Amino acid sequence: MSATKQSELVPPGAGVQVELGLGRPVIKVGPPSSAQFGLIESELPPGGGFRVAHWHEDLDEAFYVLEGEVEFLINGEWCRATPGSTVFNPAGTVHAFRNVSERPARLLVVGPPGAVELIASLGQHSRERWEEVHEQHRSHYASA
Repeated sequence: MSATKQSELVPPGAGVQVELGLGRPVIKVGPPSSAQFGLIESELPPGGGFRVAHWHEDLDEAFYVLEGEVEFLINGEWCRATPGSTVFNPAGTVHAFRNVSERPARLLVVGPPGAVELIASLGQHSRERWEEVHEQHRSHYASA
């Protein structure tokens, strides 16, 4: 057992906020606290989400809808997910998500630390550089 590790409480509203302009992701768990997994809480305003179909070479992601309705691109079709729904995207699968309702939605995203690092890196760059950022994190936009 390592003496340097400590349990943490991340209260409501706390965490590392990332500005993406299409939602409000807040990193709750990730590097450097955990080398095992990451947890992001995200609020999606109407019209928000990551609508660009993309895939990750080696990142699994799970999405859990807390509030509202979110549409996910699953196996080439947009599917509506309501509170309590979970969507799992294994590495290599094309996916995207969007809030097409008139109300905000909230979801949790769980994945490896690399997923958290990707989100944090996107927040540090302009949208014009996002495809490049994805490539640096072994993630890619899907072909049209």
